[in-house]
Amino acid sequence: MPLPPLATAADLAVLLGRTFTPAQEAQAQALLDQASSVIRGYLRQDITRATTTATFTMRRPDPLRSCAGVVTLPQRPVEEVITVAVNGMATSGWWLDGTDLLVRAWTWDHPPAAHHPPRVTVTYTHGWDPVPGDIAAIAIQAANRVLVNPTQVRSETVGGEAVTYLVPTTGEALGVLLSRTEMRVLDRYRRTAGTVRVRPA
Repeated sequence: MPLPPLATAADLAVLLGRTFTPAQEAQAQALLDQASSVIRGYLRQDITRATTTATFTMRRPDPLRSCAGVVTLPQRPVEEVITVAVNGMATSGWWLDGTDLLVRAWTWDHPPAAHHPPRVTVTYTHGWDPVPGDIAAIAIQAANRVLVNPTQVRSETVGGEAVTYLVPTTGEALGVLLSRTEMRVLDRYRRTAGTVRVRPA
């Protein structure tokens, strides 16, 4: 199922203080859909609240963790873990440590079976409802750049006529893409190497 946009055409219309025609509303929503996809790709997160069933390879814990195995749930924040099964066997012997799901007890087989780590299937609810305001604002900004200035105009003089392009002097084209400033704002939510920076209060 497609993920919902991070902002709506109605949100953009309020920002601009205008009423869209049906054609303008459709264009605005299409741009917001694109901006939402770009943001999700950068963050590696679904962002919006959802329930997912996914299967992970269990890894051995570090010696300081008194458990049999660990999986890291990639979608954040984790709101609720609904079910857990190890190699197809349902278990209630688990607990959460941040975004790590720790399996209380499991016998790791000897070789050659040991070369095939257990598979853990988890159904869990994750994401934000509502979408954090700064993420929604960036989706609106990215879409609005194209809506109000589809040719990305920046100053230049051609044949005595002055034209202005929105492309910065650094050569960084914007459009339905993210600026460096927007990326810095989003970095607090970004998942890198299996982690995410922070969870809003």
